[in-house]
Amino acid sequence: MTDYVSTMQGQNDLPEEQQKKVGKAQAAKMGDEHEVFMKTILRMLDEKAIDVTKPETFLKMEVYNRLDDAWKGKVDLAIVNIADLLSHIVEFRLSKQTPDESPELQSMIEHLWQMKQRIEETHDVFKF
Repeated sequence: MTDYVSTMQGQNDLPEEQQKKVGKAQAAKMGDEHEVFMKTILRMLDEKAIDVTKPETFLKMEVYNRLDDAWKGKVDLAIVNIADLLSHIVEFRLSKQTPDESPELQSMIEHLWQMKQRIEETHDVFKF
């Protein structure tokens, strides 16, 4: 069986231009569900219904206020992570340097969806 070192010894470095191309996000159609979710988030940001610098704006406060302390702690931790990921998603989508649809963006949206769903399996606490 070949080990990693011997496998890599036969590899040549990529020229700098190819390295730059490999490091860029590639355009590719996203799934409809991901695109709809992305548009919902962008619309809510444009309407100032949510603000990535104020994670508490993601919450339905009437639901959040009824949670016990353990669930509030879980939600509080989740919204910090969601806010961070959401800011990256928005920055990626609005950047002129990246495509509007790509596997990278779809992956970030999927990760955001999963974080949100872990909480919402039990409590429908998020606005989006």
